[in-house]
Parts: sequence; structure tokens; C-alpha cells
Amino acid sequence: LQTEDDITASVIVPTKALQGLHFREKATSLKFSQNCEFRLFQRPDEAIHRGFDKTTELDMSKPGNFISNFEPLTRADVQRMVDDTIGFQKFTEPMQTLLLNFLAADSPHYCVASSSPRIVNGKPTANPRYLQDSQELTDARQYHLSKMAT
Repeated sequence: LQTEDDITASVIVPTKALQGLHFREKATSLKFSQNCEFRLFQRPDEAIHRGFDKTTELDMSKPGNFISNFEPLTRADVQRMVDDTIGFQKFTEPMQTLLLNFLAADSPHYCVASSSPRIVNGKPTANPRYLQDSQELTDARQYHLSKMAT
């Protein structure tokens, strides 16, 4: 599980200001660090293959995302995806639901799909990104088990 990206807060505290330290602790100060991120930037390289990156498809199907370098799809674009029954069925259920709900609604005007990075100079960009909620916070049990197992 990835639990950190770039933002950590640290503080250095004189040991004389701390209580309960081990009697062998001889340092004059100690540094305490804490990751401060709720979201981590992800580059879902395998998401271009429908249904392959289940985590990305689930994450992108949720509301409130920050997404970069994915192609803005119109209703006509999404309808073509749905009409390709075999290709559409390769998406996970959450991504299928997102796309079908988009078709059924009047707004927003655009949608993104995990398999559709933005087209730049006629080619799909190699740098699609999104902010993923930290699994340390969203799946505390899995995080705890992974920490205990290592």
C-alpha cells in the first residue's frame, strides 16, 4: 500500500520536554514526522486496458475526483463505448455504472473513462493522473494488516 507521496510535517522536540521515554534514550532531541496527505497522485498506466486496473476504475467512478490528462468524453463518445458491447463489458461494474449514469443524465457535459487518456498531438498521453484517496485512511483494516505482516 502506498501511504505517502510528498507532504510530510515534522517537528523536532527536546527530549527534556517529553515524558515516558525509554531510559536508554540519550538523544538531546527527537524528530517526529507524520504524513499529511489524504490523497496521493497516481499514474494508472494499466488502466488503459478496460477492467485490468480495478482500483483505478473504482476510484474514478466515485464523485469528487481530481483527474488530469484524461480525455473529456461527450455523450456521443460514451454511447459509442456502450454500443461496443464486448469492449464495454470489459470495464468493471463501477466504471460501467459511471458511464451509464452519465448517459442517463443531462449534466455534466463531459465524463472520463479510465481507458481514455487525453489525446495530445494525435496520440494518447503517457501521463494521465488522478488523486487517489489514501488507503491508509479509507481501508484502515487492510493498512493495519499490511503493516503487521511486514
